[in-house]
Amino acid sequence: MSEHKFGATGKYPRGKLHKYDEGELQMGIAHDRNYVHINFGKPVVWFSMSPEDTLKMASMMVEHAMSIKRGK
Repeated sequence: MSEHKFGATGKYPRGKLHKYDEGELQMGIAHDRNYVHINFGKPVVWFSMSPEDTLKMASMMVEHAMSIKRGK
């Protein structure tokens, strides 16, 4: 089990996008047994990110996939 706290933080660091916005989401990315896992800490219907955060998440996913491919 993870020691990290994932899920809603109750914060709106960039303001509320619309009435359905539930705020910031702490998530984790890891890999195990040839799969990349993304833990949202709660059921998620949608989420949005800035271009910078999107590139950071994509990079993290690629790093984990490459680690699997290298056998680490």
